[in-house]
Amino acid sequence: MVVNIFTMTMSARCRPLHRSLGLLLFIKQASSSLQLLLSSSRRISMKMMSSTSNSRQGKIWTHRPFHVTPASTATTTNPSISHCPLPTKTPTPPLENRIHVVYQFAGPVALEQLCQSKQEFYKTQFSSRVTTEDVDRIRKRTLSSSSSSSQEVDVTIYLPKSDPNNTKLNGICLHVHGGGWIWGDSQYQVAHRCLEMTESMNVAVVSVEYSLASTICNDNGPIFDPVNEVVTALDWIENIGADELNTKSVYVASGESSGAQLLLLAMLKRRDRADGMPSLTSTWKCLNLVYGFYDLSGTPSMREDGNDSSPICGNELLCMADLYYEKILQEGNHDEQCKKKIDRQHPSISPMYANLSNLPPALISVGTADPLLDDSLFLANRYSICGNVVETVLYEGGEHGIGHFGLQEDDEMGRRAREYTLQFMNRYLEEHDTC
Repeated sequence: MVVNIFTMTMSARCRPLHRSLGLLLFIKQASSSLQLLLSSSRRISMKMMSSTSNSRQGKIWTHRPFHVTPASTATTTNPSISHCPLPTKTPTPPLENRIHVVYQFAGPVALEQLCQSKQEFYKTQFSSRVTTEDVDRIRKRTLSSSSSSSQEVDVTIYLPKSDPNNTKLNGICLHVHGGGWIWGDSQYQVAHRCLEMTESMNVAVVSVEYSLASTICNDNGPIFDPVNEVVTALDWIENIGADELNTKSVYVASGESSGAQLLLLAMLKRRDRADGMPSLTSTWKCLNLVYGFYDLSGTPSMREDGNDSSPICGNELLCMADLYYEKILQEGNHDEQCKKKIDRQHPSISPMYANLSNLPPALISVGTADPLLDDSLFLANRYSICGNVVETVLYEGGEHGIGHFGLQEDDEMGRRAREYTLQFMNRYLEEHDTC
């Protein structure tokens, strides 16, 4: 269920292949294996674009793993293709209900009210999807910050059902929820999914309650610093988590949408620290990056989408990026000199432009009907060129949120998308089950 990282969208909303290739033309000189893969993906892309968009069977493309090094002589393999019913298409909402329109005409107060109503929806969802027995497996904890700029950080910890024969859990999964930096939380929004992860992998799941850009703070309010809040959780897991939660010292991490962006930025901060800690790749076994937002300046697929996509469109995503960017630069987060140097493509906020070397193996997945399609495809290219192992999944007709929320959460393709991420992380946990 993983697609060649050079392949563009193959649904009725096909995007031109040359756009991706043009942006990353330099890759053609990287190695002979890359040239072979590029040629292969072009043939496959043309075949997919000629297929009927009204077919009942959608496609899932698989390519794994692909590891590029300067001395790489490995031969490439063609992506495998499996079939699955096309997922349900979400109806287009009225324009006046779109986030960017609400913010433009009603301002930040209305946006915060919208986010609060979203939170009430999550609480209702929680009560209908999480049983009383499951609630007993959910714990709240407050962590002391590992950053001078951040305050205490709350996390929600999920544990599998108790098993008298299970003396030690397989490890810990750090989880960072999505929500466009403006809504969502580590409990009500994601509890049913985190409980699914903890059962499937026999791990403790630690989900971070990071600060949101939609919250209106006064001058004495907390500093908006979600990346360092994720770093705090990451540090706690490495230093204390395994002993406190009775797990093996094996760690994986997962993030969706804006959560994938925050997770990747936190991993880059952890990698670059010179504090005597073990290397990042020796501690963190893999990253699960699901339909992430990696370029705050807006990739072509997002900008071209406009108001077209559902359940969230390109203009809404750009509005969310604006809110995040403005909040990051607010008074107190950076001095004036630093603010002048940070644009939307700065590596500290857009990991697409960061040095991505020496990172754990990653699974990067996205649907072809997602405005963030290019974010995942471009990041996968850069991730592999920087010498990392990367697997890429492409789901035909998959919208933003496939497998996690909305109408496509529990479609067959959505279930398969979710199951594959669990299989991926389990694979790396099993490789280290003697730890």
